[in-house]
Amino acid sequence: MLRDIKENKMQFIAIFLMSFITLLAFAGIGSEVQGLQDNLNAYYDETNMADAYAFGNDFNESVIKDFQDMDSTTGVESQFVVKSIADLDNDPTVTLHFLAKNNISKYYPVEGGNIDFDDEDGIWLDARFAEEKNLTLGDEITLEFNGIKITKTIRGLGYSPDYVYEEPENGLVSDFKYQGFGYLSYKAYPGSYMPHNKLLITTNVSTDEYYDLTREMLEDNGYDDIINSAAFMPREDTGSDNQIQDEIKQHIILAVMFPIIFVVVALLILLTTMTRIVNHQRTQIGTLKAIGFENRPLIMHYLSYGFILTLMGSVLGIIVGHYTIPYIFIGTMQSYYTLPCWNPGFNMNFIYVALLIVLGSVLCSYFAVANIMRESPSATLKAKPPKINKIGFVENTWIWDKFGFNLRWNTRDVNRNKLRAIITLFGVIGCTVLIISAFGMHDGVNDLKTWKYDDINHYETQLILQDDVSASQIDSIIDEVNGTPIMTKSIQIEANGVEKTQVLTVHDKTSLITPTDKNRNEITLPEDGVSISQKTAELFDLEVGDTIRWHIYGNETWINSTVETIYGDPSVQGITISVSEAENYNMSFEPTEIVTKEKVTDDLDGVGSVNTHDDLTNSWDKLTQTANLLIIILVIFAVILAVVVLYSLGLLGFTEVERDMATLKVLGFQLNDLRKLFMTQYLGISLIGFAIGVPTGYYVLESIRSNTDKLYYPTNYSLTTIAISFVITIIVSGIVNWLLANKLKNIDMVEALKKERE
Repeated sequence: MLRDIKENKMQFIAIFLMSFITLLAFAGIGSEVQGLQDNLNAYYDETNMADAYAFGNDFNESVIKDFQDMDSTTGVESQFVVKSIADLDNDPTVTLHFLAKNNISKYYPVEGGNIDFDDEDGIWLDARFAEEKNLTLGDEITLEFNGIKITKTIRGLGYSPDYVYEEPENGLVSDFKYQGFGYLSYKAYPGSYMPHNKLLITTNVSTDEYYDLTREMLEDNGYDDIINSAAFMPREDTGSDNQIQDEIKQHIILAVMFPIIFVVVALLILLTTMTRIVNHQRTQIGTLKAIGFENRPLIMHYLSYGFILTLMGSVLGIIVGHYTIPYIFIGTMQSYYTLPCWNPGFNMNFIYVALLIVLGSVLCSYFAVANIMRESPSATLKAKPPKINKIGFVENTWIWDKFGFNLRWNTRDVNRNKLRAIITLFGVIGCTVLIISAFGMHDGVNDLKTWKYDDINHYETQLILQDDVSASQIDSIIDEVNGTPIMTKSIQIEANGVEKTQVLTVHDKTSLITPTDKNRNEITLPEDGVSISQKTAELFDLEVGDTIRWHIYGNETWINSTVETIYGDPSVQGITISVSEAENYNMSFEPTEIVTKEKVTDDLDGVGSVNTHDDLTNSWDKLTQTANLLIIILVIFAVILAVVVLYSLGLLGFTEVERDMATLKVLGFQLNDLRKLFMTQYLGISLIGFAIGVPTGYYVLESIRSNTDKLYYPTNYSLTTIAISFVITIIVSGIVNWLLANKLKNIDMVEALKKERE
């Protein structure tokens, strides 16, 4: 076995590498995904994460008790939650939680103790916000909300499971310079009575069932005011949990891509290599059978080739992948997700894929040796009859007469060695899929940036308004900056049996915002009626003319609407209506932001934060850091796949045609002629593989795109992407085949012509 492996080292190295790379990528990305999910679940369990939330103006003790008395409720706690402005640089927003107990979605201390509910003067602050603002234990912080100023002493720094992902106050991703949260005792509330505007609930039934039971309870107890003003939100619809689960789903798609491509190629290479070895060793096998060796030990001998190499490659791939690739992502993931632990995880699927590869290698080795084991020793000792090749389809057409010697030679060689050609083709397709998916993803994130901040939005500054801003302040800001007011609210949409949390956007027609369709063509949204985003239409399977039901969180009154228009937006998914249409629904227009063409640097009363055009584009760049890492990994593995497949199979092909090349050399063919003859076939297969890989990569990108509820980007390749992918594929193929073709000059014509033709 060792002698055979040495003589066919490149093929066996390729088999080992393909097994290794498959598990390196699968277990590596899988460990990152599994670790993220495990760490998140452990964090949720340790802090008794809420299953659902209820939001309202004020839940009195009677309502809270009725929630608690429900059989489906396992726990309920109330809080008063309000956004405040901290007296610090950039006027950051700090979301305050006043509470009397904290057994659900518990605060997670990092420095200092846990929350002291008898402490009137303390605050337990967001650790990442404190780090960004250079705040430490014992420092004082002044906060303002609803016209009230409070000054508190920092008693502790920590995390919260409700803020694994902090929905951004400034830009598209969390920036702890501008936002944070704080927990305080109810005794720290500056007033004689503290309202309870948020309930945290744990339940022993599904959140859909719990919602129905809750509504039934409220109706039975006559809480019509709460039904009309409160909102119910399951955990999975919260901005924090939804965002991180969305991230996990996309990474899973990429982890699954590698086994599909690499495993098939590895096993096909093994089958080809073992078939060649067995055919070369017919005489040895026949001799061993003639002197008394039974089939079983001979079969076990040949099965061990693939078994040992794929087992070693798979085990090493799992180990190296588990301890390397997750740490490549951690830095980027930590920049906008907050977890107390970032350990890689382990999944039994890693073992199952490894066993699949090993089992596949054993089966391939068995198929290669099975036929010869059925022969008698005398038949095995004889040379294998030459394979009779049928005349190919092309040879019976008029095209054959147009072919030169080069094309005829390579057409017949492919016809003789179909399996090797198919494996090479499959390897090139896999390489193309990975490369074009990577660059297609890059096109997508760049296109979204241009689409969002050049094609749709034309404003220079976005002013985020404070929660307690007055109507007179809004009018004053609009006049001062010549701006356009916009209202955004979280809503729940129901259509075709699907319910999801989306965004309602309300504004009148303005030159600062240009709606577009999914192809980025400018359109005009109707003043009357509801327009929905393209991603929302896909999620709910909607078309123009269909009916949807929706309501704003905070108002349980459902609204029935007909879809008038579908528009495209890369980052905000939901419904857009005009101010007049909002009034038709008896909805008060309360702007949450003002956009303007002017550059605004002055502090304005009622403005919580200011986002410039540069702030927003920089925020987008930060959002796409993980995508860029994935792009780099895909390209690296694509090139490795191409090199390993093309070189190993090219070397195998070289040994198979070595006698033919020696014959041509004797007949007077020059080295350049032979090199051209040898390279034509593999470059031709590479071109065909690329042509098949381009549309295949399109469907891979579609599967990645469809696994996010928040971003929408059409799956389109730019000509540059196709050109770059083509150049990389052909250059890799050309270099590998040039190296192989150079072996032609080292052919020993005498020895080659002595070899028995297979």
